[in-house]
Amino acid sequence: WWKEKIINSDLKRKDGLCPLTPEETALTLRALDIDPNFQIYIAAGEIYGGERRMAGLADAYPKLVRKETLLNPEDLRFFQNHSSQMAALDYLVSLESDIFIPTYDGNMAKVVEGHRRYTF
Repeated sequence: WWKEKIINSDLKRKDGLCPLTPEETALTLRALDIDPNFQIYIAAGEIYGGERRMAGLADAYPKLVRKETLLNPEDLRFFQNHSSQMAALDYLVSLESDIFIPTYDGNMAKVVEGHRRYTF
C-alpha cells in the first residue's frame, strides 16, 4: 500500500514533519551558539544528495564524523552485512556523543533521546 500512498511533501514540511536539511541544521547549531570546533556525529545512512547536500553543514562544522570515519575499514567490515549491528553502532556512539545528528527521523533518534532523558 505504501507505493500507492500519496505524500504531500510541502504539507508535511509546513506541519513540521520533515527533518531539517543540512543547511537548516547548520543555521540551528549556529543560532544555539554551538562551537564550530565541536565534533558532531552523523548517525545512520547517507542523506539524499550525499556529500553535495552536506557541504553547507560541513563548511560550518568541519568536524563531522560517521562510523565509517571513526572505525578502521577492517573493524567495520564485520558489521557491514548486518544492518541491526550497524544500527547498534550508531546507537552506542550517538549515546556518548555531545552532539549527534540522525540522517532521518526514525525510531533510533527517538530512543537515543529517551535514553538520554532517562539517564541524565
